Amino acid sequence: MDDAETTASGDGAESHAVEDVDPAAAFAALGNSTRVEILQAFREHHLANPTASPAAFSTLRKAVGIRDSGQFRYHLEQLRGTFVEKCDEGYRLTYAGSKVIDAIIAGTYTGRTRLGPVALDSSCSRCGTAAHASYRDGVLEVTCENDHPLFYWSVPPNAAVGASLEELVELATTLALQSYELVADGTCSECYSAVEPTIRTVDSEDTGGSVRFSARCRACAATWDAPVGFVLLDHPEIELLYHQQGRPISGQYWWELEVVDRTEIAVLEEDPLRVRLSVTIGDTAVRATVDESARVVDLDCPPSAD
Repeated sequence: MDDAETTASGDGAESHAVEDVDPAAAFAALGNSTRVEILQAFREHHLANPTASPAAFSTLRKAVGIRDSGQFRYHLEQLRGTFVEKCDEGYRLTYAGSKVIDAIIAGTYTGRTRLGPVALDSSCSRCGTAAHASYRDGVLEVTCENDHPLFYWSVPPNAAVGASLEELVELATTLALQSYELVADGTCSECYSAVEPTIRTVDSEDTGGSVRFSARCRACAATWDAPVGFVLLDHPEIELLYHQQGRPISGQYWWELEVVDRTEIAVLEEDPLRVRLSVTIGDTAVRATVDESARVVDLDCPPSAD
């Protein structure tokens, strides 16, 4: 196999084949409208036949509308390997081909939608003014009348079609929760490379100093930066406490959650960094110790009185 590395052992261990494809060459194959139409033809084929086997050459050619089979074969061959693969029954999309179609449907690269700003039934905990949500070209942002940043997340443009801003905030909250859960477990939610979450001290205009949850993917450069209280969001005892109080985390505005916005921080050790978080959730006082790798190593969370 050209440009490939294969490893195997004689004791039945799993074998791995890694083939590097030049990104420029791969995306150059998509620089033709006919080839994009071929990928879309796969989607139409499977929408019409949910349990269908791979698409036949003739089925794809008919869907794209090219009479010259030689011309069509040329364009199909340009997609083979990276976006399309041939099998006994015909042709099927590779994982990369499926992701290209997903991006087209989601409007990731082509969608342009703008909504708002719209006032939400919420207020800024810093100044008390009304919170406003707006959506612009794939980015949902919530600020207050004094421009304090409250929430910011990417949402595919297709999700904004026919949706209210309140619904987009709810969706963005779900996406953000899923992302932070992956990152906290050491996986980049964008490219699935390994990441190392941490906590770090930063200067703050309001308090003179603060501690933040932080992670950066060395592969795709995606970054995460949030109040240190975010490390408590996916802790089962904290999730249970909110649920017992009738306020499930997934149904709340993040900037209204005590663990995000009203956590008191005490630095226990500086090298390596170790902090104690103190927060009152409803009527329940919670204390947690978090180490430098953003792990909760100790939690005092009494059962809810409710």
